[in-house]
This record gives sequence, C-alpha cells and structure tokens, in this order.
Amino acid sequence: MGEGHDTRNAHDTYKAGPVEKPAGRRSHDAKIPGYLIILAAAVISAVVALDQLSKFLVRSNMTLGEALPSQDAFFSLRYALNDGIAFSLFQGYRVGLITIQSILVVGIIIVMIYVLRRFPSRLAVVIFSLMLGGGIGNLIDRIASGKVTDFFSVGTFPIFNVADTCLTIGCGLMLVCLIFFEKGIFENREHVEIDKMS
Repeated sequence: MGEGHDTRNAHDTYKAGPVEKPAGRRSHDAKIPGYLIILAAAVISAVVALDQLSKFLVRSNMTLGEALPSQDAFFSLRYALNDGIAFSLFQGYRVGLITIQSILVVGIIIVMIYVLRRFPSRLAVVIFSLMLGGGIGNLIDRIASGKVTDFFSVGTFPIFNVADTCLTIGCGLMLVCLIFFEKGIFENREHVEIDKMS
C-alpha cells in the first residue's frame, strides 16, 4: 500500500474534542439550584427572626444594665445597648457604621451569588446565610434606633447577641474550610447530577 492512500490531513487527525469542565466547578453564568435558594432563605430568615425575637424579649422584660442571674456571674444575660459594631467596637459612628454595614451586607450577597453559581453546595449556603442573617439582624437595629441590643455576657468578653454569634460562626467556618480544605471549601458532587440533567 502506498502512502498516497491516506487522505487524512493533520487537522483531521488531531481535531480537538469537546473541552471538559474541571470537576467540582460550574460556569460563571450557571443558575443556582432552587433548593439551595430555599435553604438560604430559610437559614437567613431563621437567624433574623431569632435575633429580633431575642432582642425584643430582652427589651420587654429587662431594664437597661440589668443582669440575670447576677452581675457577678461568669455567664449572664445582661441588657446593654451598643451604638458600635459587633462586640461593642467603634461606638459613636451611627451614619458611618450604617453605611459600612450596608455595604458589607450587599458585598456578602454578591460573593454568595458568585460562589453558589460555581460551587453550589449546602455548606456554602449555610456559611454565607449565617453571616448575611447576622449582618441583617444588627443592621435592622441600627437603622431603627441607632443602637444594637446586646445581652450575652461571658466573663470579660464584650457583650454580644444572636446576630454577632451567627456572624462569628459563619466567619469561623469559612476560615476553617479555607485553612484545612483550601480550594475545596465548597466543592461537592451535588451539581454533577444537575449538570447531567441540563
């Protein structure tokens, strides 16, 4: 057989096939699965509701400065008003803090949407929803009265509330995932089946 019988050219021989997307990652314009949106709404609503309800109960049943069971207890419920940020920091800057906190809340929403489009996992939803719910909870107080209701007192630690707690837990989970799991922080296999169905 002569070489002339092979009519294929180099382009046909080395024609590239479809490029596969890296596992664990979706395109930037992918839609967020509906069940994750529902989960996010549920977590955020629960955090805000619990935060606002706890603050309402404290304001309704305690006098400012009152502590239960006592002022000397290591852990107590101590009614305090904070015009600063989380854990009573940067007090006395109402307008500036409202602006900064509003920007942070919007920033969390933007990052949350971006991450969930690429890594649609329940862990990502819980982390961002805890932070977002906490930010919204304190922002509601700040806009309404200029002061945030705090009531958890532990030793000499600054007095805090449910919103502060959720913010701290969300940030803590984020740091743990980034430190110990690096880029795999939000990756799971949930979206694999979604991509196959689309």
